[in-house]
Amino acid sequence: MKKDTDDVIVQVNTDPDTPEYWAKINWSGDTGNAVSGHPNQRSLPRSTSMKYHVEAELGGIKDYVDVWILWSTVNILTSGTTPPNAVQYGSRYDGTETLGARTYSSNQMAVGKVVPVATITPAGVHDVVKSGWAFRRERMSHDCDDGAKSSQGNGKTDYWNTAWVDDTSLAEFQKLVPDADDKIYDRDAPNIGAFNNKKSSETYNNFREWIEWGGQTCSDKAPWHWQGRWQKSASPQITLDEVGSGSMTLPDSPFFSP
Repeated sequence: MKKDTDDVIVQVNTDPDTPEYWAKINWSGDTGNAVSGHPNQRSLPRSTSMKYHVEAELGGIKDYVDVWILWSTVNILTSGTTPPNAVQYGSRYDGTETLGARTYSSNQMAVGKVVPVATITPAGVHDVVKSGWAFRRERMSHDCDDGAKSSQGNGKTDYWNTAWVDDTSLAEFQKLVPDADDKIYDRDAPNIGAFNNKKSSETYNNFREWIEWGGQTCSDKAPWHWQGRWQKSASPQITLDEVGSGSMTLPDSPFFSP
């Protein structure tokens, strides 16, 4: 993974494996930096995502190694349509692949449809690192039902939170094998509407998404948000439906009265 410390060390083993022979090694390609006291080693910084190609030659014998420093940029798609290589929405919700804030069921339901996309670098990594990728998501919600805070706490099923709660998508909503563009995909659709004979519901959510490889963080966290309100007596019943990138200020109290 990209990191500001802990350089990668490339080492040549010779036969005989002695300093006398190490001093005769000819380095070429991406040679990095010399390692003091170890002429058979080169140090490669991890501060930038890139592919190093390091070659070494001794007595007419040459060998090489490629070193990939992995990182990713996560973008949250909140407009346009679902990318072809992401999991499609199909007939769910409003029955389209249009992303963003959508109402359906005669304006009794609303959803925020997003597709987080991670572009992994360096280019061409899809041919080398095909597995081990994971998309992770956390949320912090302030939800209310019938004018009262909903399920206060920081468990996975709590929706008035004071700390980040795991909200990672089910595997069926993700595509985690990098495609030809070195991209992997998540999908989410927080929604609100006429549930459980309530008079009103409101939801305010901050999310943050990142990817991991082999359990190690491999991107910065990408924030996005969604908020919605539904009131049974209103016409239309959906009175707020908004989704976008970045974070929002979560309200401290319900909008609707009990």
